[in-house]
Amino acid sequence: MSSTYLRTGCFFNLTTDERIEIFQKKRALRLDWVYKTFFGWMAIPFASIALTLTVIYVIVVFNAIKQRRVSRKCYILLLNRAIGDVLACITCLIGAGYVLLTEKANRDVVSIMDTFFIASFWSAMVSYVSLSVLKLYAVAKPFNYRRAVTMKRCIHLMIFSWVVFLFMVAYALTVTALVKIPVLNEWSGCKMETCLRRMYQSRNLLTIIVYFLTIISFFITVFFIRRAQRFVDSFHRNRDKEDRAPKRARFPLWKLALNVGTFGFLYIFYVLWGILLLINRDQCFFQRNFAEMIRILGLIRLTLLIRILIDPVISFITDFQIRRGMLELFHIKGRRVGMDSRNKIFQKSASEENSSSANNGQSVKASDTGAPEQHRTQSVKTVA
Repeated sequence: MSSTYLRTGCFFNLTTDERIEIFQKKRALRLDWVYKTFFGWMAIPFASIALTLTVIYVIVVFNAIKQRRVSRKCYILLLNRAIGDVLACITCLIGAGYVLLTEKANRDVVSIMDTFFIASFWSAMVSYVSLSVLKLYAVAKPFNYRRAVTMKRCIHLMIFSWVVFLFMVAYALTVTALVKIPVLNEWSGCKMETCLRRMYQSRNLLTIIVYFLTIISFFITVFFIRRAQRFVDSFHRNRDKEDRAPKRARFPLWKLALNVGTFGFLYIFYVLWGILLLINRDQCFFQRNFAEMIRILGLIRLTLLIRILIDPVISFITDFQIRRGMLELFHIKGRRVGMDSRNKIFQKSASEENSSSANNGQSVKASDTGAPEQHRTQSVKTVA
């Protein structure tokens, strides 16, 4: 292999400050390329498609809840997840526009936008944990479920989750200000490897706890629901399904399993990222390898965008009511099977009543023909 030599003496007589300045310029150019590539060009197509699909999903779910075609308590939590996804996509697109249109992107601005991007993780976690707890409570205390779990309390749960998220954002912005603003930095004495690193460590720790809490709560819910289902089936093995009371379209467990599985698989990379940063004892590791770490973070953000993109697609494919609402939204005519389960059951019961009344009518007509009269005379003779 041939080596390339720079035959120049321009760099031999440089002072330490001049060498540091050249190193910072090279690092800035490399970091700017990472931002434009991974936070800009690669993120725009994923975020744009995900935002479009998620906005359609939000409209369809809101209409389905408004028309009472779905279980409001379950689907409003899915709507909460979608709102967080919309916020994450908008933040990602704003950040992409910033790093592409700015000649030299400010790393602090990108970090602040990334803080809002975590809204997708937080809203998904709150939704899936709440759905698991609601299903578990419905199995554990079915008679108290309607009285204890109301629509108003579900909305309060959503509001509380976003209040906690805003507190996390305020905490991150406050610590960043203590490090970056000169006046506050002189007062606090914080450094990037001390205060800012501890803030990111606490946020990563909360992320790890929240992730495993979501997975564990789902598996606990599955275990107790399966056990309760076996207990109920032992008493209702011979009961006909048509005799059950009519219900609205619920959010079944297998759909929750599909959503939690997508969440668990595509967010595991972000969780591993947080674990590695948490166990790393070198305080200056992130700052010394900043460009490489931001490049890895850019790839991890793409996996989060893929999750946001996949979730509405899965709902459009597997959920009949969501698919029906999407077709109605775009005025697409499909097969007219578009009644919810409640109306279908009512139609079945009505048809059964009509058929039974028709059978009764035939028996009444048969009584006029004489066959039952013969049976009646025979019975009279027997009595005599």
